Amino acid sequence: MRLGIDFGTTRTVVAAAVHGRYPVAAFDTTRGFLDYLPGMAAAARGRLNFGWDVLRALGDDATAAVPSLKRTISGLAPDDRVLALDRDVTALELVTRYLAFARRMLVERSNLEILADEPLEAMVAVPANVGTRQRYLTLEAFQQAGFRVIGMVNEPTAASIEYAYRNLGAVGRRSPKRYVIVYDLGGGTFDTSAVSLEERRFELLRSEGIAQLGGDDFDAIILELALERARVDGRSLSTVARTRLLETCREAKEALGLNTRRLLVDLGSVLSGCEPVMLDTADIYERTQPLVDRTVELLDRVFESLRGHGIDPDNPRELGAVYLVGGATAFPPVARTLRKLHRRKIQLAPQAHAATALGLAIAADPDAGLFVREAVTRYFGVWREGESGREKVFDPVLFKNTTAGSVEPVRAVRSYRPVHAVGHLRFVECSELSDGGEPSGDLTPYGDLYFPYDPHLLHVKDLSTRAPERRPEFLAEEIVEHYEYGQDGTITVEIENSTRGYRRRYVMSNAELWR
Repeated sequence: MRLGIDFGTTRTVVAAAVHGRYPVAAFDTTRGFLDYLPGMAAAARGRLNFGWDVLRALGDDATAAVPSLKRTISGLAPDDRVLALDRDVTALELVTRYLAFARRMLVERSNLEILADEPLEAMVAVPANVGTRQRYLTLEAFQQAGFRVIGMVNEPTAASIEYAYRNLGAVGRRSPKRYVIVYDLGGGTFDTSAVSLEERRFELLRSEGIAQLGGDDFDAIILELALERARVDGRSLSTVARTRLLETCREAKEALGLNTRRLLVDLGSVLSGCEPVMLDTADIYERTQPLVDRTVELLDRVFESLRGHGIDPDNPRELGAVYLVGGATAFPPVARTLRKLHRRKIQLAPQAHAATALGLAIAADPDAGLFVREAVTRYFGVWREGESGREKVFDPVLFKNTTAGSVEPVRAVRSYRPVHAVGHLRFVECSELSDGGEPSGDLTPYGDLYFPYDPHLLHVKDLSTRAPERRPEFLAEEIVEHYEYGQDGTITVEIENSTRGYRRRYVMSNAELWR
């Protein structure tokens, strides 16, 4: 069985590739058959609960909860502890257990015909602008949960595949449409990407994103307004109460129509003694509009970047659509804002919350005849010692929006003569570079890496204890750093003392690196 699995912030959606069809999995729940699994976790009665089981646990005796598992671990390394759940569990363990739960649900309680011991091959996705650390965590968790990962693509690329599949006649060889802009606003992240449609070759041309912006933030604003109206201090809420209230706000938000004037938040369903609060949608939209405006700024940046690819962003014939995917695109201010700017080019995915999973399932189907080529989505580099030896200079090794080859990964090499016995490297990923060439925007720093330039230190376990004194005699040694950005978006670095013939290879995965 080949699957496309969109491990989302609010929902996890699964689609299958079955003889040229791509059905979305529906799960048997206490609320009937539903086509997603909530991305929630809660601790109750000494065990962790996931998905639909969380809602039952929240109403009973849950002691801790997180409304969005994916967002909770987004800033963590695989080995970091998840403190929000008050449990001794790492980020990698938590995601692995959630995905193992999803696998059981697919086998035992879904409409897909899957045998208990049947191998499940999965095409998976991550937000385009997520860092290497989260890509590694996602891949490792899927594999440990019993899936065989056959590929990883960026979420907007997957959505563009779904768009093209639905519009094959409109994007044929004679079509003037050269690209699609995907506007992907999910529960926790925002991505916007330009993806080539020419000859059914899906090449990521440009991507921008915000790691912490999505439907969860709209829910939080609604809850903030309701608590203000009820004069309740939100800081006094337990994680369980806050999770239940955010779920209440999410359900109320998703029931909004274009002409809805008021929204009811029933605080009393969670907080004893509180009356239901009626909010004017105009107040909600005013408070959330700055978030929507931030997404439009990045959308404009992607359009303008297309000139560098020989595409005229002012020619509407070349644009397939501004394709809206992700559950949060149903929030009325989003569609209203975008329609003012792009009018008839706005196209909402028929299954906005499932578009990414469907695109993944299509990409997983070898008979679909698709070609996908991704690009580096963040800058990656290392702080080095300047010429004077007293300041640090950032060396960007991998550049954002560099297109990967169809088979070969993106590679880079650095070589130099050291002046220390031990190399002390500090790696950083970032979404932007400042005018001075330093990392800015969303930053992901990695743990310090130490490499023995002095061959006599090869067997020293803790090189951090060695003083970084300058040793001119090591200028005789040649050090070569080999960087590789893989097809799955993970980065490895191999550091070699080519003079002496020894090397070490590292995977950029967590605060301490994996060797």
